[in-house]
Amino acid sequence: GDTMIPGSLFTIPMWTIPTLNFSKKKKQLERLVKSFPEKKHGLQTFYTNRQSQRTGFLEAFNNICGEELGMLSKKIKRDLQIEDIWSVSYKKGDYHTPHDHGSTGLAGILYLNMPKNAPVTQYIQPWNDFISDRTTYYPIPVIEGTIVVTPKFVRHFTEPNIDTKLKRVISWDMKIL
Repeated sequence: GDTMIPGSLFTIPMWTIPTLNFSKKKKQLERLVKSFPEKKHGLQTFYTNRQSQRTGFLEAFNNICGEELGMLSKKIKRDLQIEDIWSVSYKKGDYHTPHDHGSTGLAGILYLNMPKNAPVTQYIQPWNDFISDRTTYYPIPVIEGTIVVTPKFVRHFTEPNIDTKLKRVISWDMKIL
C-alpha cells in the first residue's frame, strides 16, 4: 500500500468579512474619510492621510464597523484592538509597492470605493515555489464593502489603478489581546 502521508507544513490564516448594511455604512465611511484629507507625500505613489493627524478616526470607524470586527474577534476567540487606522486613495496610475505592516498582529483593509476594473491587493507568499523557485502571488477577489484581514507580516502590493475613477481603501493594524 501507499504509506506516503501528504500534509501542509504551514498555513497563513486570512479572513474576508462582508461589511453588513454596506450601502448605509459606505456613506458614513465616505463622510469620515472626507474629514481626514489624503495627500501625496514625497515619493509616495498614492494618496493617504497616514502621515497626518487623525484623532477621532479610530473611534468613528469602530462605531461604524464594530460589528464586523466583533465577528472576527468571535471567530478567532481573541479580543482585538485597532492600533492605527488610515485611508489610501489611488487615482489613475497610482499603485502601492510591496510592503508589510510588522511581525505581530493583524492588518485589515476595507474596500470603500472599488471601480469595476481596479486592481485588487496581491499577497506575496513568504517563500518561493519549491518546484519553480518563483514568487507566488495571491490576488484576493473583492467587491466594495469587503474587508480582508491577514497577519501583518504578509507582504502585499497593488498594481496601478487603470480606472479614471478613484479606488479607496481604509486600512488598519490590530493588536491581538
